[in-house]
Amino acid sequence: MFRRIASFVFAVLLVAGVTVSGFAQNMSDLEDLQRGVEGFSTDLAKSLPLNSSLGLNWSDAYIGQFSHWGAGLSVGVTTMQMTSIKELAENFDVEIPFDMARFPIPAYALEGRIGGFGLPFDIGLKFGILPGLKISEISLDYLMVGADFRYAIMDEKATSPLSWSAGLGLNYLKGGIGASADIAQSFSIQNYNISVGNADVNFEWNTFSVDLKTQISKTFAFLTPYLGAGGSFAFSNAGYSVDAPVRINGRDVAQADIDEINRLLTSFGLKKVDITADGISSIIKDNAIGLRVFGGFSLNISAFRIDITGLYSILDNNFGGSLGLRVQM
Repeated sequence: MFRRIASFVFAVLLVAGVTVSGFAQNMSDLEDLQRGVEGFSTDLAKSLPLNSSLGLNWSDAYIGQFSHWGAGLSVGVTTMQMTSIKELAENFDVEIPFDMARFPIPAYALEGRIGGFGLPFDIGLKFGILPGLKISEISLDYLMVGADFRYAIMDEKATSPLSWSAGLGLNYLKGGIGASADIAQSFSIQNYNISVGNADVNFEWNTFSVDLKTQISKTFAFLTPYLGAGGSFAFSNAGYSVDAPVRINGRDVAQADIDEINRLLTSFGLKKVDITADGISSIIKDNAIGLRVFGGFSLNISAFRIDITGLYSILDNNFGGSLGLRVQM
C-alpha cells in the first residue's frame, strides 16, 4: 500500500521515474515509517515557500498606473533536496533508478496585474487549482492563491533610467496526492501491532507565506531583463493520512494503547501519530524562513510578453524556473 503510494508521489508529483521492487503484505516498522516521513515532510516544508513564490514574476518591476494592466498564465518548477526522498524510498522498498541531488516540484497559476490609482503602485493576483483530478488510480489536489502589492521607487516610464519597486506578497499553497490500496497493512512497534484495512492513503501539504521582495528592470526595445531578491516567512504543514478501519493487537482502538504507542515514538525522538478507529495520520508543522534571488528577461512582441525566470533559494540551495505568457497593456 505505502510502497504504491510512494511510487505515485515520486513518479507523478515530482515528475520523475521510479520503479517498485515489489510489494510486501505489510510495513513492519512504525519507527522507520515515521523517520522517513518526518524527513520527507521537513524537507518538503522547507521547499514549499520557494514553490509558492512562482507566479507574478513579471519582467517589469512596475507596470504603471491604471489603465495599465496585464493577464496571463505561468508554469514552473522548483526543487527539493533528494536525501529524505531516498530514505523514504528505502523504507517503502521503492527503487530510484538514477542519482539526482534534487527533485522537481511543479506549479502553475493564472495571473493578473493592474496599475494603481494616484500613487505609483500595482497589484497582482494569481490562482491555480486542480480540484479532485484523477489520473488512473491516482488522485491529485492542488491549490495556489496569492497576491502582491508593489510600490514604484523608480519608474522608467518617467525620468529614471530603470524601474525599481519594493513589494509585499501573501501566498497560500495546498497540495496532495493519494490512491486507494487493495491490500491490508500492519505496522509494529515493540509489542504493538497496528493493522489497517484496505485504505485511502494521502500525502498532503500546505504553506502560508508572507513575502517581501524588491526588483529592478530595464526595457530595451523587444527585451526587458530583470533582477530581484525576496525573503519570506512561511507556516507549513506536511505529512500523510491513511483512511481505513484500524485495530491494535487485534482489538478495537483504545486510548491507552494510543498513548503507549506515542510514548514509545516520542522516546525515540519521533513525532506522535494520530490514531483513531477510522485511520492514522501524521502531519508535521514547520515554520521556515526563505531567502531567494531571481531574475530573467521577457520577450516583448506588441502587447504580448514571454517571461523566462530563474530562482535560487539561498538557505537550502534549491533552484526554480518558470515560463510565463501574458498580454500587457
